Amino acid sequence: MDLDDRKLDELLEITHENNKILRSMRRAQRWSSFFTFVYWAIILGSIFGVYYYFQPTIQKYMKTFQTSMGIIQNFEKTAGSIPTDVQSVKNLIGK
Repeated sequence: MDLDDRKLDELLEITHENNKILRSMRRAQRWSSFFTFVYWAIILGSIFGVYYYFQPTIQKYMKTFQTSMGIIQNFEKTAGSIPTDVQSVKNLIGK
């Protein structure tokens, strides 16, 4: 019986030690999750903050880009209507 009691006490001590280790691991995991959330919140918040701060400039450049693309498209339409062969040019001139 003395041997069983000693083994039972050892088992109880190991169980308490494991419980302590598992609780500390769980606490570390919770803190890690919290700081990971804060990390991503700061990154995403700064991205949106920078966009909000530079939004007028970005919109100005987007408007300039759209205007440039419109000019290029109009140029392509105009260039497509210009005759490229000599006979067509002679017919237009009337000679």
